[in-house]
Amino acid sequence: MKTKVLTILAALMFFGVCSVKADLVFDSGYNIFDDSYPYYDEVWVINDAHLDVLGGEIGKLETTDFASVNLYSSYIDWLWTRDSSTIQIFGDNINWLAAYNDSSINLYAYDVIYHPTGGGDYGNKAWVEGTYYSDDNPFSFWLYNDEAYSHITVVPEPMTIFLLSLGSLLVRKRR
Repeated sequence: MKTKVLTILAALMFFGVCSVKADLVFDSGYNIFDDSYPYYDEVWVINDAHLDVLGGEIGKLETTDFASVNLYSSYIDWLWTRDSSTIQIFGDNINWLAAYNDSSINLYAYDVIYHPTGGGDYGNKAWVEGTYYSDDNPFSFWLYNDEAYSHITVVPEPMTIFLLSLGSLLVRKRR
C-alpha cells in the first residue's frame, strides 16, 4: 500500500499537480545571491522578482513569471527560464541551459558560435561557446531543448554599437 501511495505522489509531483518547493525562492523585489549563501540544489526566481548572481554555486536556477536575473560570476549546473523571464549573462559558468515560452536570454559575449549538434558525452545536444566581454573568459554550455537557441540574443559590445550609430548618423547627414 505504501508503495502505491508513494508512486502516486511521485507521479503527481512529476506532472506538476503538486508543487515541490525549491531550496530557496526569491518571489519579489531586488535580491542578491553571492558567496555568502551556501550551496543550494534548487533556486527559483518568480513573480517579478529580480536577482543579481554575484558568486556562489547553484544546482538548478529556474525563473518564471516575469522574473529577471543578472548572472555575473558563479557556477550553475542547470539554468531554466520560462514564462516571460529575462536572463542577462555577463559572465558565468553554466552547464545546461533550457528556455521556454516567451523567455529571453541576453548574452554579453563575442566570438559566439552555435553548434547545432554536440556529440560527445551528451549525445546530439546543441551547444554554444564564446568569450564574455566582462572578463575575456571563454565559456560553453549545452542547450537542453531544441528551441533554446532561438531565445538567446548576443549583445554586441558598447563600442561597436556606438560606432555603428555614429556611422549611420554620418551617412544620413551626407544625404
